[in-house]
Amino acid sequence: MPDVASMIPNTDGSEAATVAQEEEDDEDVDETGVEAKDIDLVMTQAGVSRPKAVKALKESNGDIVSAIMELTT
Repeated sequence: MPDVASMIPNTDGSEAATVAQEEEDDEDVDETGVEAKDIDLVMTQAGVSRPKAVKALKESNGDIVSAIMELTT
């Protein structure tokens, strides 16, 4: 089960972290070989952006559980 605290937006006032996150979220990601429904599931369960979900799925060879675990630990 994902850590609920990781799903809460960053409220420490760190604008640099927010800007870096927004830049990362804007980058185009090659979703070839990854199912859209799997990406959506990882995004929802891990509370991450689409690029992070795609990267985690690719690194875990499409294993949804492993991708979610990697993003939430």
